[in-house]
Amino acid sequence: MSEKVLVLAVDRDDDVGRKTDYSGPIVGREKNLEVANALALSDPEDSDSNTIFQAVQIYDSRDYAEVATITGRSHVGVESDEELTDQLKQVLDETGAGRVVIVVDGTEDEQILPIVQSHAEIVSVKRVIMKQSERLEGMYYQVNEFFKEVVSDPKMGRVFFGFPALVLIFYSIFGVTGWRITLGVLGIYLLIRGFHLDEPVGKVYEEIQTSFTARRVTFFFYVVSIAIAAIAFNSGYNVVQSEPTADLIESSAAFLGGSIYLFFIAFLVSMVGRSILVFPDRSKIMRHSTYTAFFLGFTIVASEASRVILRPEMGLERFSISIALGLVFVSATLSLEKIFG
Repeated sequence: MSEKVLVLAVDRDDDVGRKTDYSGPIVGREKNLEVANALALSDPEDSDSNTIFQAVQIYDSRDYAEVATITGRSHVGVESDEELTDQLKQVLDETGAGRVVIVVDGTEDEQILPIVQSHAEIVSVKRVIMKQSERLEGMYYQVNEFFKEVVSDPKMGRVFFGFPALVLIFYSIFGVTGWRITLGVLGIYLLIRGFHLDEPVGKVYEEIQTSFTARRVTFFFYVVSIAIAAIAFNSGYNVVQSEPTADLIESSAAFLGGSIYLFFIAFLVSMVGRSILVFPDRSKIMRHSTYTAFFLGFTIVASEASRVILRPEMGLERFSISIALGLVFVSATLSLEKIFG
């Protein structure tokens, strides 16, 4: 390999060609100074003129073979790199250099290093950055890489794009109330992530998706269930608003008292849909019946508990009866599951 050293300035996005009457490759000290001056007069804020001046300074500092500037295309990418490769070969053939000192003005231009390395030995890389913009440029590339990662990763995309989209949609539809809905959605998301419920929730989503594509009757039951659950939530919210209290326990009791039976109906409808999906598998149908019995027992007990919290003067008699009734439902269903399951 030749020991001649070429000082090479790189303009990957062809600012020289777009802002002056010159085109690459530009070989020779005087020619490079001429181009650098023309570019500086055309756009004083363009850092590529500084890159060329830096290349000339390095050339003058030692006995190097030649100084040159190669330019790419305005649309940075494959076409730009192909153009840079052709110009690099031309300059190396013309100068007879086998070693290169590369001068660039940023991270983007440094991406040409593997191309240069495949044709000549790289002696050194000099990165020219305007002193007042060094931190800003570094921050720009970090932010740019972060957004590229977010766009390419579906999970990160849902968090950084999906959630803000929901916030904007809720606010545009519901106004200030949209913020409360947004906080509720965020709370549900944090609950799922915090208690590692990703897998169960994912299975529910896949089941609903399967029911839509394979068994549309089941999907209808799921839609009805979700609608009833929304009504239940609204009913509980209205009860809390009608009985304002600073006590968290009393507020929770009021919400349960106004919504728990509707939530049970929503659950019951979804279980009917799931039973249709697994029909005629009797063991799975009985298991769904057991889940329904558990939820019914919980519903009765929770309703009476909320009544006792809000109206302590009513005593514990009905609450005790609800516990016994819930146990009867659960025990009877478990027995039926063992017999018919």
